Amino acid sequence: MVTRSERFSYAAGDTGFNLIWASIELYLLYFYIEVLALPLEIASGVFLVGAALDWLADPVIGALADRASTRAPLRAWVLFGGPVAGIALALAFAQPALVGNWLTAYVVATHLLLRLCYSLGNIPYAALTARLTDDAEEHVRLTGLRMQGAALGGILAAIVYANVPAGEGPQRFWMGAMILGVAAQPFLLLTFLGVRERIVPSRDIAEIRPFGQIRAYGTLLSQSAALRRLMIVIVTAGLSVTMLSKTLLFLFAELGHAELGYRAAIAPSLALLVSIPAWVWIEKKWGRVPTLWAALAMNALALVMAWLLYPGLVPVAILFVVAIIASCGMSVMFWSLVPAVIQDVEATREGGCAVRIYALATTARKLGQALAPQVIALSLAFSANRSVMPALVGSALVALAVGLLYRPVERSSAIGQAVF
Repeated sequence: MVTRSERFSYAAGDTGFNLIWASIELYLLYFYIEVLALPLEIASGVFLVGAALDWLADPVIGALADRASTRAPLRAWVLFGGPVAGIALALAFAQPALVGNWLTAYVVATHLLLRLCYSLGNIPYAALTARLTDDAEEHVRLTGLRMQGAALGGILAAIVYANVPAGEGPQRFWMGAMILGVAAQPFLLLTFLGVRERIVPSRDIAEIRPFGQIRAYGTLLSQSAALRRLMIVIVTAGLSVTMLSKTLLFLFAELGHAELGYRAAIAPSLALLVSIPAWVWIEKKWGRVPTLWAALAMNALALVMAWLLYPGLVPVAILFVVAIIASCGMSVMFWSLVPAVIQDVEATREGGCAVRIYALATTARKLGQALAPQVIALSLAFSANRSVMPALVGSALVALAVGLLYRPVERSSAIGQAVF
């Protein structure tokens, strides 16, 4: 049994990590475009380069963590990754006295450093869900609490950025990043001290060789239809979820209320904190996949209606919040489906692969996140009035279609209950 204190200790880790990630998700693209005045193609391209690093680094981190899991607990990676990610966050939001190509080089370098440092702790942290217990309902409960922990981190991040005593401009972002990087560390320490890994896999004796690991990940994907289905759902649903957070400041600026956007930035995390119990309750009644479908449909419908009522501030804002609430259900459901895939795969192979599968899932999520700035840049460049609404609606409809066509596995076939 996972104790109540362990659940909250585990959730605290996502509070710490999301103090850092919310800064990336909500503010960094806006900072690049509006404060550093980078061209749209460069600002969006930086995120694509960062995602490319993730695609290379995350599987390696996953393989190393799996390889060492019988000797070093996954929570140790959390303790190491937190401080370096906090330092990298402050560097990413600095405004150096550079221009032109030198500024671009600085932005790319600090962005890559931030992504790498964040992954060092966050990928092993995510895999702890499958190592604390093998009970499916407990996986949903842990995922829900983890998401609420992330929501608390996002709320704190939004409050800091909205109220940091530095006024407008670069100092607002840099001071906020400094505060949040330091504030994340006690939460991550609580996870390290407060959880116990009960599920210990057999020792993975595979050698850590770059091309060997590429083949190993390819084998995992080729042998598991459940894994492939989940990856494509996470990419498309993750894209739609990311669009809601990354477009928030842009949307309120479009509507003529730019400063209100900083206040509204609390909405994604507040909605996550409040709505998680409802989504967990719905999942108990319907199951994870039907609940995922309901969230995808709710998200798409809200955004289509918002586009129809654009540019009315009140109806667009209300429907945007409805879409955010739906995105909370999407996130909880696709992350809670990962442990079933792990059980499915580990039942047919020697050695643990939990962190590898979480690395693949995280890579898929980051692909969605990397695509979002590209879609936003295209929408700003080619839509009427530099609007982000076409990008929001398009990504939501794609996510809904993929979720219906590529139904993920809800229960491990290892116990004879595969659902496709």
